[in-house]
Amino acid sequence: MRMVEVLFVTAGGVAVFLFGLRILSESLQRAAGDRMRTLLERLTGKAYRGVLVGALTSGILQSSSMAMVLLIGLINAGILTLSQGIGVMLGSEIGTTLTAQVVAFKIGIYYMPTIAIGFIVSELFRGKRAGDVGRIVLGFGLLFLGMSLISSGLKGLADSPSILHLLEMCGDNVFLGVVVGAGVTGIIQSSSAMTALVIGLGSAGLITLPAAIALVLGANIGTTVTAQIASIGASISARRLAVAQLLVNVVGVAAFIPFLPWYAGVVAATSPSLTRQIANAHSFFNIAVTLALLPLVGALVWLMRKLVRGKEKTARPATKFLGEEFLATPAIAVRQAERELLRMGEMTAAMIRTCKDSVLERDEERATEVEEVEPTVDYLKDSVDAFLDRIDGSTLSGKDERRLHVLRHIVADIERVGDQAVNITVRTRKLLAGKRSLSTAAAEELGDMFDRALELYQLSLASLEAEDTAGAKRALQLEKVLDGLETRYKANHVERLGAGECDPEAGILFAEILHNLERIGDHATNIAGDVLVIHPEGGDQP
Repeated sequence: MRMVEVLFVTAGGVAVFLFGLRILSESLQRAAGDRMRTLLERLTGKAYRGVLVGALTSGILQSSSMAMVLLIGLINAGILTLSQGIGVMLGSEIGTTLTAQVVAFKIGIYYMPTIAIGFIVSELFRGKRAGDVGRIVLGFGLLFLGMSLISSGLKGLADSPSILHLLEMCGDNVFLGVVVGAGVTGIIQSSSAMTALVIGLGSAGLITLPAAIALVLGANIGTTVTAQIASIGASISARRLAVAQLLVNVVGVAAFIPFLPWYAGVVAATSPSLTRQIANAHSFFNIAVTLALLPLVGALVWLMRKLVRGKEKTARPATKFLGEEFLATPAIAVRQAERELLRMGEMTAAMIRTCKDSVLERDEERATEVEEVEPTVDYLKDSVDAFLDRIDGSTLSGKDERRLHVLRHIVADIERVGDQAVNITVRTRKLLAGKRSLSTAAAEELGDMFDRALELYQLSLASLEAEDTAGAKRALQLEKVLDGLETRYKANHVERLGAGECDPEAGILFAEILHNLERIGDHATNIAGDVLVIHPEGGDQP
């Protein structure tokens, strides 16, 4: 086979392999995205739990590089600590070896019916859980097809004495093998694809086990390039995590190199198949390094602080929970957008409380505080909108797909609550500028209306955060109470005007503020209704 044919067939095989890997990753994310998100959110400081979460996360994502990018984003957002991140990182080193173990199986030509079955099931049950299962099966089938093409293409290398000599040198000169493995992996940005190439070389009978181990060890170093790039411009803790991954893999490989002949002998005893031996060598190395460093997570954190010096910036960017790195994992991206949106909700709730103090205590400085917060709320609204538009909904579960849809509505409602708070502030300034005062009865009614509107708004936000459909239903009931109060208090105002107990101009501002608070209740009700859209099983959809 000519070298051009070798290149074309091998390149096509790698492309099919990576395409299958992407389908498998997206389908697993869609099927298990909620669980992956929950695992990361409930992560504690226990290092061994972080290892388990990391192994599961990279197993779902089918990529330790993607898991590292996600981790850097979570640390950059302040959701995980460096210690927790290192624990998850160590676990991701184990989870990524799953792909090699799978493709090392020899299934003959059965990948063809596997692809056919997966495709048929995914098409028949599109949009359903069974369809996701079908795409997972399809992804596995494409992985094996890619491996078959890679092995077929690489057999042609037997006609090239120079390539065979290079592969032989990788076995004799371990350092050269590590450098080649690291370089190729850094270029293709996938240790799974590099390991697949090595397994393909083994399947074609073109490589010895020591040479294969050297290349795989190099792949572990090459895969750290992605994290190094992702950490540029990130927080100091995120950069420390990226350096920690590089250090762990470099030191781990350096520790194994002197014992490679002995290690090759141990691995050779695990299976008569060279392809399985290569997969086992990959898994055993990563498991051994993780177990060795697990008790030393605290020391590793200390070392990173010494190597990567600096302090976290006290001033955070306007967005706290959003980042490019989350877009690769849509289920996580949706949750991050919701976190940012809830942060907006806390800001606007504080604006309402400040409005109340400003009106009832006649405090103009408090009115200024409300006006100073509004630009931040507007900026966050635009940022969340742009982030939501970039999330790929095709890989989301049904619930997260509904969540993505309604978050676009909710972010607008929250921003409009902020607008209503500013409207109240405008009326407060008019009240103070004219040196007009509300009657005692009007002040009490306005205070009650503020409390009810704030209670309704916070209940709606809490029901969104806790996925509490019962709380959302209570919010819908409270909105009716708020509407009734507005009607009653306006009627009381008319009676006071008739009795000459109220300044007419102050009374107009009083009625307008009541209406602003009622509008806040309407937006809160929209949020509560959207909670029931996300969770229709919790009640009738509005």
